[in-house]
Amino acid sequence: MIKVNLLKNAAVRTHRTPVRPSSSQTGVLLVVFFVLVAASMGAWYYVVNDQKNGMTEYRNELKAEEARLQALKAKLEKYEEDKKHVQSRIRLIEQLKEQQTGPVLLLNHVLHSIPKNRLLWLTSLIQKDNTVKIVGLTQKIEAIPDFMTNLAETGFFQSVDLEEISTQNEASKFSLLCMSAQYQPEE
Repeated sequence: MIKVNLLKNAAVRTHRTPVRPSSSQTGVLLVVFFVLVAASMGAWYYVVNDQKNGMTEYRNELKAEEARLQALKAKLEKYEEDKKHVQSRIRLIEQLKEQQTGPVLLLNHVLHSIPKNRLLWLTSLIQKDNTVKIVGLTQKIEAIPDFMTNLAETGFFQSVDLEEISTQNEASKFSLLCMSAQYQPEE
């Protein structure tokens, strides 16, 4: 029988030289190239990320500005609408002023003739044809001649005459008879 020693004997040692990988210049260049590419991609990522953050902030600023401008636009549209509304009212008032005749003109002239800073109240105003009778009260009797003068100066009345004056308590009642120069019969 033959015996084969499958276990290595510690006494027998063979010397093998370890195999070292040889480094070639292309391998080193490839590693350096990949490191440079990775570094440049990292730097590019940070630059792009910074730009993205800057653009996001700019977009948010623009959105805030847009919201502010939308609010201003709404106010402007409201102002324009109010302006048109007021202008239409002014035009309507001017049309009505131009179309005033008869009693409206009479009342305007009488109201503008009442003296300022005088206590004078009108209690009745009656118009028959071209005659106008004005009845009123005053606490200061000096207000009556001022009122008569103002009525005559309007040009609406040909004559203004004092028909009656009476004193009651602290007030004086008066009645004026006026002849209208611009009588227009109602149609």
